[in-house]
This record gives sequence, C-alpha cells and structure tokens, in this order.
Amino acid sequence: MPFSMKRRMPINCEPCRSRKIRCARNPPPGPCETCVRRGVPPSECVYLRRGAQTRALSEQNTAQVSNDELLVRIQTLENLLRDNNDVPSNAHALQDCFAPTTLGMNVRRYQSHSSDSTTVPALSSLSPSLSTPALIGTLHISATGHVRYQPRASQWSSILDESPLAAHVKDFDGSSCDDPSRFPFCSSTKVDRQQLIAALPPIRQCNELKDVFLEVFSPLFHIIHEPTFLADYTRFQDDPESPCLSWLALLFVIMSIAVTAADDKSPLLRDLGRKPTNSQNIAILSARYRQEAMACLEADHYLWRHNVYTLQALILLIYGINHTHGKTWALLGLTHNIAMALGCHIDPQRFGLGLVQSEERRRCWAGLKMLYTMQNTTMGVIDRFPINYDVGLPADLNDSDLTEAIVPITLSTAPTQMTYMLFKFRTYDICSKICDVIFGHQTPTYEWIMGLEQDIFVQQDKWNARYLSDCESSDMPVHHTVHLNILYGYSHQLMLLLHRPILINALSGLTVEQINDSRNRCIDSARGLLQIYRTLGQTAQFAPFLWYTRGLGSFHAFHAAVVLVFVLSTPDGDRRFHEISAELKNTLNMFDGMAEYSTVAAKAVPLLRYLMTSLSAEHRTLQTPTNLDCEQTGHDGQVSQMEALMARLQPQEWLSPSTVTWGEWDFLLGNNSFHQVIAT
Repeated sequence: MPFSMKRRMPINCEPCRSRKIRCARNPPPGPCETCVRRGVPPSECVYLRRGAQTRALSEQNTAQVSNDELLVRIQTLENLLRDNNDVPSNAHALQDCFAPTTLGMNVRRYQSHSSDSTTVPALSSLSPSLSTPALIGTLHISATGHVRYQPRASQWSSILDESPLAAHVKDFDGSSCDDPSRFPFCSSTKVDRQQLIAALPPIRQCNELKDVFLEVFSPLFHIIHEPTFLADYTRFQDDPESPCLSWLALLFVIMSIAVTAADDKSPLLRDLGRKPTNSQNIAILSARYRQEAMACLEADHYLWRHNVYTLQALILLIYGINHTHGKTWALLGLTHNIAMALGCHIDPQRFGLGLVQSEERRRCWAGLKMLYTMQNTTMGVIDRFPINYDVGLPADLNDSDLTEAIVPITLSTAPTQMTYMLFKFRTYDICSKICDVIFGHQTPTYEWIMGLEQDIFVQQDKWNARYLSDCESSDMPVHHTVHLNILYGYSHQLMLLLHRPILINALSGLTVEQINDSRNRCIDSARGLLQIYRTLGQTAQFAPFLWYTRGLGSFHAFHAAVVLVFVLSTPDGDRRFHEISAELKNTLNMFDGMAEYSTVAAKAVPLLRYLMTSLSAEHRTLQTPTNLDCEQTGHDGQVSQMEALMARLQPQEWLSPSTVTWGEWDFLLGNNSFHQVIAT
C-alpha cells in the first residue's frame, strides 16, 4: 500500500487524540482499549481525518435538529388525535350533563369548533386579539361533566410536553368528592334525587313559571341561551331522571325568580303556596325554591366541582335575591371564584369552544361584573371588579341568530335580547364613577359633574337611536318598551345622585345660574322618574313587570319624591308648589296600593305622608296675610329641617333599598309611634 494511502487513516481515535493520550487500537468495529478503560461510549470512539471532523459535527447537529422536528411532529399528531377523539365528547360535557343515553342527540350542539374565530366575524370583532390556546391553559372535563380550568404554568404537561405519562396527573374524577374525608367541601349524606325532583311544582305550574321567566326576567338579565335551556327542559320532561344536579339547581332558581312575577289573577300562587294572600305565597315559594336550588348544588358538591350550569344557577340566584333586597356579598365572592375555576375569566375563543358555549360564558362573566358593581357600590366599596381580563362582551344578538352553524353573522340595528343588558352594563360604569367620588369623600368640581352629565346624555341618545329609530314606541315588543323606561329611570336616578352636591349647597363658588340649572335638572329628573313609575305601575300591558315596579322602581320613585319635597321647601319652591304636590299625591297613592307586595312602598307611605303634611301646613302658614311679611323667616325653619334630613341621608343611602337606614328619619319625626311603623 502506498505511503500516502496509509496516512489517510488516523492512528488515534478522536477521544484519545483530543486528550493527547496513547490509543491502543482494537480490531474494528470494537472501540480501542483506552476508550473501553475510560468508559467512553463505543459510538464516540471513531477515527476521523481532520477535514472530516467538521463535517461529522455538522451532521451530528443536523441529526439533532431532525430529532427535535420529529418530536414536534409527533406531539402535533398526538394533539390532533386527541382533538379528533376526545374533544367533541369533552366539549359536550362542558355543558350537557344529562344522562349518557341522551348524549348522542346533542353532540352537534355542544361540539367545539376550533375555526369559529375565523369564520364568524361578528363574534371575533367583539373580542380582543387572541393568542394560541395552548399558551394559557386548558379545560379539563370529568366523566360526570364537571369542568376545571388549569393554567398552563401549573400543568405537568407543560413540563412533560403533553406526554401520555402525564395523563393521570391532569385528569380529575368528579366522583372523588364522594369521599367524606374531603369535608367541608363534600358531605357523606346520600342524595335522594327523587325527593329533589318531587319538590318541583307539578308539570302545568312548572311550565307556567318557566314561561314567565323567559318572557319577563330573561330579557332583563339574559344569561342563559334559551334554545339550549328549552331543549334541556324538554329532555327533562321526557326523562326526569336525566339531568345532572347542577341543571336541576338552575331550574329551581328559575322557579324562585318566576313566582315573583306570577299573575295575581292566576290560581298558581294559591295552589302552590296555600297562604291567604299572594304576597305571602310569593315570599314562601321563592324562599322554598331557593333552598331546593342550594340543596341540589350541595348534593353536587358545588364547592369542589362545578360546570356552567352551576355558575348560571348562582348568578341568577344572586340576581333574584338582589331584587328582593337580600344580602348577597359573600355568595357573590364565592360565585366569582367558581367562575375563575371554570376559566370564564379567559375569553372562550382562546379555548376554541363553540359559539353557544362561548356566548354563555361571556354572558356569565358580564352578568357577574354587573352584579359585582351593583353590590360593590351599595357596600360603600370603591374598588372596581377585582380582576379585569380581556373577556369580550357578549354579542348583541338574538338567541335565534346564535347557532353553531359556521356562517357570517350581521349585527341587527333593532334591539335584541342582549341590547338592554349591554346598555345597562355601560350605565353601571357611570354609576361607578359617581360612587368613586361619593365614597372617596372627595368634593366634586362643577366641571366633573357636567362631564358625567354629558356621558348620561350620550347614553340616552344611543338608547333612542336603537329603540326608536326604526319604529314607534307603540310598535315595539312590550319588553323592549319596559327596557327603555327602566334605562331612563335609572339615568334619572344617576342624575339625582350626580347633582346632589349642588342641590344641597355642598359646592361653593357657583353662580346663581349654575345653581338654578342644577336644581331644574333635579326637578326634571325627579318628575321624569315619577312619570315612569306611574307608567310601569298603572299600564295593563306592563303588569308582568310589576315585580320591578314594586321593588327597585318604588325605591327610585321614593328618592325622587324626597328630592321634590326638598325643592318645594326652598324659598323659591312656592312657584311650583301646586303642580308638584299633585304629582307627590299620586305617587303616595301608588305606594299605598303596592304596600302589600312592596317592602319599600310600605315604608315609604308613612314617611312621604308626614313630609307632605308638614310641607302643606307650612305652605298654608306662609300664605296667610299676617305671615306674608315674614315668609322668609318661616321658610328658614323648614329649609334647615329638610337640609338636615338630606345631609344625614348620605348619597349612598339611595343606591339600593338594602342600604337605607330607615332609623335616620327618627330625628325629623320625633315620635315613638312612627318609629314603630318604619322599624317593622
């Protein structure tokens, strides 16, 4: 062999050459004795020329890159298989927790469509720019249909790269709550499902109350998707054993809310409650069905496991309690945490859920924020909603237009089932701004007041454009007419709160013209509010909404009446005395007629009657010839009395019936008999 050919094969292997040690070569393919002694892997004991070394390292890196790409491809294939085999059933379980025998007929309705965000521009436009779902976390569904949101950072899968080895870590079994050792989240008491179902009204009454809820309450606080609920309700009627306990809780909550709007002429209340008066039956039935709803949730271990039905039931439960002036602060905090446990603080588009499921989650989150704002302001808390995420607002669509079909959706110019709730959502933002100053003990500026007044006017213009642009008020559906009246009534309430500092002379440095303009604004808003109160309370077609007029409507009307009494007691109030006092008498008569059903009206009757009697007596005294020269002196006494009342009744007292301290009126009235009346 020529000398040049012998030199082409190196004498030392690469590990020995790099360490500059003797290489005792063995016959191929075995490694050299030095590498065997040093424990070098046989694959590294190679003999390369110097020119081939660089090429070998490059090939090694290329092989490594190819391996990484291969791992990525394998992981992608695993994800695709998981999506194709597991996601449809899991996505169905996100909502549908009826008996397994009925699952097949509803898979399409709940099936996840990962491409929805790109094919339905109407929904995409309402959501912020969204990132890849895998970057935020996943929704895990148990065999029982309960859902848990697991952030990406807390998953073993983020470390194990979605390895099947981690499957037992990320799966959870909802039935594990049956273990009594998990107290206080679980109970060892066995649930009698038959007993819970038997507590529902009979079928005819249950159907009637269901219809009342969908016609009266659902348009005002549109949380559920009605076609979905009706389909579930039909399945329940066909097979009462089929629903999960959380859906049964939702049905009980709907019953508890609907009884408050039942027709007084219907025998339904008397048949179910069996008390002598409808007001007694409403109170008993509402409380009974709420208790049964909580029994269902407790039986489902809702503190430990939950689904969207659980959240819908709790949100509507709080809504119903608020309208009967109950306390819900603790329950609201619990519901907020359950919503986060379900991942509702993440826009559902990130999870690739279907349109119906996505909108139900957005509605729950928006409704929860509304309830939190309402309760927050009445508690005197300045903080806004505790956690602000990029969850899009619900789509302004009718339920009939919201389907799983992948078709473009055009937003309607006419009001939809969601329009009122979205408008109310924005008015609560204005209320929060007012409360930030009120509860912060800040002195507002005149410019600040005028700025928020303009915000209210802007919202009113939007209401008119949406509700009145295409049709006359008489042509609108009844519930849309009620919505417009309630929105205007609430704006008048905000206007009274906003101008209160000027009305009671709490701001200095204002011109006479500014003070008069603000006072006239309060008079107009108070009279407008009383007119809405009479319209909703005395018009036959609005009778199904008397529950609102008897509750929050009566409270706002009482606020307006007190403001008008205060205005009439001022030195320039005589010019409008007869005109305004006639409106106050009509309002007093309405309070008297609603006292049986309305706690607010019952307490407002003696208060308003006393104020009007005192005001009339003072007015007659001032009109006598002997007192014309000392008119101002007489008014000074009355003004100081009313100003003291307005000062003691702080503005936060007028945010909710549950926040009014009725005992603050004692110093004005000063007799024990009246104190006994308002203390009951």
